[in-house]
Amino acid sequence: MNGLHVQETADIRRYWDVVKRRRIHFLVPALIAFTLSVIIAFVLPPVYKSSGTILIEAQEIPREFVTSTVTGYVEERLQIITQLVLSRTKLLEIIKRFNLYDDLAGRYTTEEIIEKMREDITMKPIQAEVVSPDSRRPGTATIAFTLSYEGKDPAKVTQVANVLTSLYLEENLKNREEKAQGTFDFLETQLAELRREIVDAEKKIAEFKNQHISQLPELMQLNLQTMERLEREIDAKREQIKSLTNRKIYLEGQLATIDPMTYMVSPDGKRLMSPEDEVKFLKNEYLKLSATLSQTHPDVISLKKRLEALGKEEATPDDLQERQRQLKEKKTQLALLEEQFSSQHPDVVKAQKELMQLKAHVEALSKEESVLEPKNQVPTNPSYISLQTQIASTDMEIESAKEEVGLLTKKYERYQRRVETTPQVEQQYRALQRDYANAQAKYQETTNRLLAAREAKGLEESQMGERFTLIDPPVMPEKPDSPNRLAIAIVGLVLAIGTGMGFGAVAECTDQSVRRVDELARITGYPVLGAIPLIRTKEDRSRKRRRKLAWAGTAAGLLFVGLMGL
Repeated sequence: MNGLHVQETADIRRYWDVVKRRRIHFLVPALIAFTLSVIIAFVLPPVYKSSGTILIEAQEIPREFVTSTVTGYVEERLQIITQLVLSRTKLLEIIKRFNLYDDLAGRYTTEEIIEKMREDITMKPIQAEVVSPDSRRPGTATIAFTLSYEGKDPAKVTQVANVLTSLYLEENLKNREEKAQGTFDFLETQLAELRREIVDAEKKIAEFKNQHISQLPELMQLNLQTMERLEREIDAKREQIKSLTNRKIYLEGQLATIDPMTYMVSPDGKRLMSPEDEVKFLKNEYLKLSATLSQTHPDVISLKKRLEALGKEEATPDDLQERQRQLKEKKTQLALLEEQFSSQHPDVVKAQKELMQLKAHVEALSKEESVLEPKNQVPTNPSYISLQTQIASTDMEIESAKEEVGLLTKKYERYQRRVETTPQVEQQYRALQRDYANAQAKYQETTNRLLAAREAKGLEESQMGERFTLIDPPVMPEKPDSPNRLAIAIVGLVLAIGTGMGFGAVAECTDQSVRRVDELARITGYPVLGAIPLIRTKEDRSRKRRRKLAWAGTAAGLLFVGLMGL
């Protein structure tokens, strides 16, 4: 322990010897550095700072009643307002207005001076812990901010700070009103466009309805009901035609049984045949007997004489028609007999003979002129005339009913085409209605938004929305904000001590001379028997004096250079 103590004591003495030996190297740089720091602390011009505090007040009216159209975070709007206030135009106007930075006008450009002013302006947000009204979660929010400006003239600093504060307040109001007005104008433009879309959609729907007035989907049920009614009417008319046709057939049948001429009646009240009817009857009987009997048969001769006694009657068209009818019936009868019997059967032979006689008689009647030129006999039998009238009336009713059926059928087909084309028309109509409904919904939605935008616009114009309130206006500073001369001096003292120690250490390390006995013994490897003290001559003292003067001159030069640099 005694050895360690002796070693530590020796090290301390060694260091103390270095300090004594290098005191000039320590003191001169330290003194120069401290002197420069003190000079700088007292030479630097005072800088004054004026600050104002602006409170960000929330909207007075609850958001449930009036919603503001100014969106975004407060920090975002603050940055936007800051960029607007610190724009080149506004800062240059403030510089010219208060004649700022005259000392820099000749040495720096306008842009550099504006940048210098931006550096002198400070905007610092003030945040607080709040609970979000939407998410109900705690967080931080900007509730206020400080705006400050620093410069050499306290009066100008105060004026500029007040101007900047006013610009922030004005830009906030202007920005909010412009956004509210812009939102309102945009919604008004959108509403006008939607109104035009609704008018166009209504016009298209009206034109479509005019083009497809009878094929609209709302008329589908009516068209189907009309088709059912027309179908019932057509069925009824067809039943009527069928009934009228049956009636006509019945009347014609009755007419065929009535002689058109009035019958003669015998004294005892019996009906007498007219000469024409008797001739027709005898001719039919003659044809029947001729087919089965020879011409020399007594019955055939008797009928022939009776016909000659009644006189030869001219053939009429009715005779020809009657014979033609009989000819058709005989052909049908013959065909049936040939299917059942052979050609040698008596009935087949008899039918063939009657058919040949009827053919001959028809050919003979067809050549007579009296047949080609029918007699115009006017019926005199009232029953016959009544039946003819009923038949004619029935024919007219049938034709009228057929015409009505034709009209009803065309009408039914027209309604059928309407029903068939209704799905395609409905698809187009629904598309038009959908566009119209969408336009109306957008119009109503935009109208509601426009009403909300109008309320928000009034809210901003009445300054009842979120606003900036100056709670601490800038005042003239009573003392400079910078520089802190005492702090500069203290820092200079610390730097001076460090500088002196650095110069002394460098001088000691670069000196290769041997000053201690133990160092000489360590270098030579031999023990030192004795030490002769330094004998200073007059020349040594002069050299030492010159060295001190050189150091003093160097320090003075450095001090002069530093002062010139300031």
